[in-house]
Amino acid sequence: MKYLLKVVFTLIAAALFTAASAQNTGAYLKFDINGKTISIEDEDLAGYNNFIAGDKDKKTNNEHAFYVAAAANHSYKMDIMIHTPPHTNPVAGKLPYVPTTYKPGNPTPGVYIGLNKTMGDDFEFYGSKKGSVGYFEITKVADGWVEGKFEIKISDLFDDAKVLHLTNGTFRFEIGEEVQY
Repeated sequence: MKYLLKVVFTLIAAALFTAASAQNTGAYLKFDINGKTISIEDEDLAGYNNFIAGDKDKKTNNEHAFYVAAAANHSYKMDIMIHTPPHTNPVAGKLPYVPTTYKPGNPTPGVYIGLNKTMGDDFEFYGSKKGSVGYFEITKVADGWVEGKFEIKISDLFDDAKVLHLTNGTFRFEIGEEVQY
């Protein structure tokens, strides 16, 4: 009986370890909105690492984008764009929110979050702005992967009074090879 208990506990421990390890593989995006948890797995996510040569209206930077693919069937489609100095990757730490157009005066690094909400044939578009309330933190960068957490009060792009509160946000994505479009 003693050996049987050891075998059972060993199998349970192995199963728990495997489950915990599985949660750390692949890309994911998860957040709560209006009491509902939105969870998006690897197959519905995409990303890129684009070097952007700046000019008087755009800041030179690398744009590390992580987003819900257009073909994915989700009511909420989020884009996360982490702006880093040219030819660099994200590093652990807190980042300020910036607007969708990354201008020369914006902080580096910075992050933009966009959210498209689909309700039947209607769409609502939300986006972070400089000074958006909340936080965005990269908690781990290792082996070509970025992990982090966030919370934001994100306003409608056309009506600042219309705000969604996203909480318990977590993400993981792979750093793509740098390209220039």
